[in-house]
Amino acid sequence: MAIGVVLKTVGELKEYVYRGLQQLPIIIAMTSFVYTIATGSLAHMNIFVGMAFVIPFITFLLQTLVAWSMNAVWANSIFWKRSGNDVCNILPSVKHEEKISYFDIAPTSGGAVPSYWLMEVAFFIGYAMSNAGDSLMTPAAQCSSDVSLEKRNSHAMFVIVMLSIFAILTLFMRLFYMRDCEWSSWGGSVISILCASGAAALGYGSYVFSRKCGARSSDLFGILSQILPSSSTSAHPIVCTAD
Repeated sequence: MAIGVVLKTVGELKEYVYRGLQQLPIIIAMTSFVYTIATGSLAHMNIFVGMAFVIPFITFLLQTLVAWSMNAVWANSIFWKRSGNDVCNILPSVKHEEKISYFDIAPTSGGAVPSYWLMEVAFFIGYAMSNAGDSLMTPAAQCSSDVSLEKRNSHAMFVIVMLSIFAILTLFMRLFYMRDCEWSSWGGSVISILCASGAAALGYGSYVFSRKCGARSSDLFGILSQILPSSSTSAHPIVCTAD
């Protein structure tokens, strides 16, 4: 009885992790949308617009270009295709809801590389890493507190390390357990990696664009708010006046 409960729990946890990984782009985009509405954050707005509109449009164009060019050169080859199994779709199909399978993957049924998932995640990682790296390298403002500067640098380094771990774990799990969702052979992997690098570069460009509106307003993690002028932490005199 106990073993059955444990196995059921492990199976449910595995499905939860798979579904969370599958829908990660939606989770990130909608979280950024909520922050955009609630706080008016320029950084989160750029993340949402990029992941909801720009990257899907570019991915569609790339898939169309790859399919057209490969059909013209290697009409009978499938190396540039990927799987279209339910778990590969960011939005699961309702008609297959009752019979989801993670391992029964039909190769080449998902169309041309790259996938929307890889492009979306690469864009987010590109923006986030650019943000954290730029925050670390940004010089302190004149007369700013040394303690605040040290806090800013520590915060930036922590974010960079955690982002690196997040990127490594996420991409490893996706490409190890769900690799067929991204490509079916080495040729498709080369095309996908090149396209994902371009998406990360777009994330960097989006950060640079948003930074022109102000460093703090483009800061996704609030790192630059750690630097304050010395006057903000100094004691202020209190004066009592008669009403």
